[in-house]
Amino acid sequence: MNRVRWLNAQWPSSMRAIGNKLKAMPFSEDSMDGFAIERVRDEFIEGRYIEKYIYQEVNLDPFGKEEIIERTGYRSTDFTLFAQFPYIELRNGQRSIKDFVNKLLQACNFTLVVSPITVSLLDWVASFQKVTGQKIVVDSLQVSGVALEEGITGKILLKGDRDVREAIDNIVGGKKYTLEKVQVKMTSGGKSLSVHLANNGTAKIPPEYSSDLLPLLRQSFPNGKA
Repeated sequence: MNRVRWLNAQWPSSMRAIGNKLKAMPFSEDSMDGFAIERVRDEFIEGRYIEKYIYQEVNLDPFGKEEIIERTGYRSTDFTLFAQFPYIELRNGQRSIKDFVNKLLQACNFTLVVSPITVSLLDWVASFQKVTGQKIVVDSLQVSGVALEEGITGKILLKGDRDVREAIDNIVGGKKYTLEKVQVKMTSGGKSLSVHLANNGTAKIPPEYSSDLLPLLRQSFPNGKA
C-alpha cells in the first residue's frame, strides 16, 4: 500500500521563494540529507527529501570470527508543497517526519509553522464518495477512548460484510469516542479495492490505483483543525 500523509503549514513566503531556498539545500555525496527539487510553480513545489544513514553489518567468517562492515543506506520521501490547503503532502516516506520538517524549517529560516492535522473521517468518507460519484462502503473502523466505566476506556474494532458506520452509535451508546481509522471499499475498473484512512490525515492506497485515487483523496480532504 502506498502511504500518503498531509500536514498543515503557514508559509512565510511564496512557493517560488521557498523553492529557491530548497534548491539551495540539495542532496549531494557529501551531505547527510537534502532536497532534490523537480518542479517549482506558483501553486506548488514537487521534490524528494533524501537522507543518508550509516549502519554496521556483522558477518561471521567460517572460523566464527566476527567481521564488522560499515554500509551506507538511503531513505527518500516524495513530497508536494501547495500554496493552498492541504499544504504539505508526503508520499511513501518514513513514519517519522521529524527530520523532513526540521530541514524544511531550516530552509525557511525557522519562520515556517508546520502542524499535524486531525480530520473527521466520516466527513472525509462522505466527501470522497461525492467526488468519486460512486457508492463507498466502510467495512471496518476503529474507535478509541470509549468510556466503559469510571477511569476505564476501551478501543473497539468493527468489521462487517456491509457498512458499519451505522453500528457505531449502537455500540458506544452515546458515549464519547474518537474515530481513528476506517477502511473503505469501492470498485475501480470493475475490481474491488480497499483504501485505509486515518484521522491524522493519512491514507493508504493500493499502488496500482494510486495515480487515480490520490487526486480524489486530496480533493476530498476535509479542512481539518491543527
